[in-house]
Amino acid sequence: MLNETLSLFAPSDGDALAEALNLQFTTWLASSPARGPRQQGALREESAQIYADMWQAFIAYCAPFDEDSGTRSVLLDPRRELSRDDLVRFLAFAAIRPQRQSRTGRVHAELTPRYAWRLLQLIDRVLNHGREELGQEPLEAPLQLMQEAPYRYANASALTPVPDVLTESQAAALIAHCTSVSKVTDGLGSPWKVIRDRSAVALMLGAGLAPGQVRVLSLDDVSIDGGNEPGVPWRLSVAADGSSAAHQVPIAQWAARELRFWLDVRARQGAAMLQSPWVFPSTITGKAWSHPACHRAAVAVMEEAGIDGGSPFRLRHTFAVRQLLNGHAEEEVARWMGYADTGPMKRYRHVLAAPPSGIA
Repeated sequence: MLNETLSLFAPSDGDALAEALNLQFTTWLASSPARGPRQQGALREESAQIYADMWQAFIAYCAPFDEDSGTRSVLLDPRRELSRDDLVRFLAFAAIRPQRQSRTGRVHAELTPRYAWRLLQLIDRVLNHGREELGQEPLEAPLQLMQEAPYRYANASALTPVPDVLTESQAAALIAHCTSVSKVTDGLGSPWKVIRDRSAVALMLGAGLAPGQVRVLSLDDVSIDGGNEPGVPWRLSVAADGSSAAHQVPIAQWAARELRFWLDVRARQGAAMLQSPWVFPSTITGKAWSHPACHRAAVAVMEEAGIDGGSPFRLRHTFAVRQLLNGHAEEEVARWMGYADTGPMKRYRHVLAAPPSGIA
């Protein structure tokens, strides 16, 4: 009787499969940076979450959950068997399974060829990483299907959307907004978060930093000595992440002065903030700035400057285009952006051919 009772609570084969697949993903995630083209850094938290959501869709197909029994069954064990037809059926399943976008929270049921290509690539990487660790032959089905229409060219660089950049008037309006406080006051009487947010946006436009790079920028990453203007920062050291290698980038003079202004204001906020290692703390106690909060703050500053419906990455793209229009070589700008080569710079060639109303 005891054995029978215990068996009622034993995990089903489906539960065990889901657990094993989750472990495979976790193991791959821990090792994936070393398998990327830059051979360093780590996936950004947001990127890792997107991959995790995609992998959960695959687990939901392989080991579907039954609400009545509260357990999972086994439809497909991809560790032992995985054919092209299995993957075709999975993509059909994924197309009708609601996918929640982690950035916006919106639910969609569209499975574009490009998204399907990314699903197949993830399956190939995770499963074959596990098989490589066990000394097994790699599965060929994912790559086989990725070479077929409509997926073969779905991730081609030519299909990458043209980067959205600021026009000359938009850039001028944003610079005027970001520097409006520092030009008329020493910061006393102005909320410190307002100055922090505008200074952070200044570095996105004036140094090409992404929001994730801004929020983890440390005081040690700011170079002040050796610049053209005494006491004014002139260069930033940017840590490696999942999108770029560790690199250094110069700061536009107007953005550098805004950063100095913020550092002066920051120094007056109390001992807790002074002891914080972050250039842009989230709280008066010096806590790190979260990615969502930094992103929202940047969007708010852009909207205050009259730039609606845009991502802060527009500022990074605008920085790159400005440098290229000013005559800097692709190799140099790529280095400032943290790219290992000039491949990502191709996306800007369409913009350079026809700049929208001029780029500031």
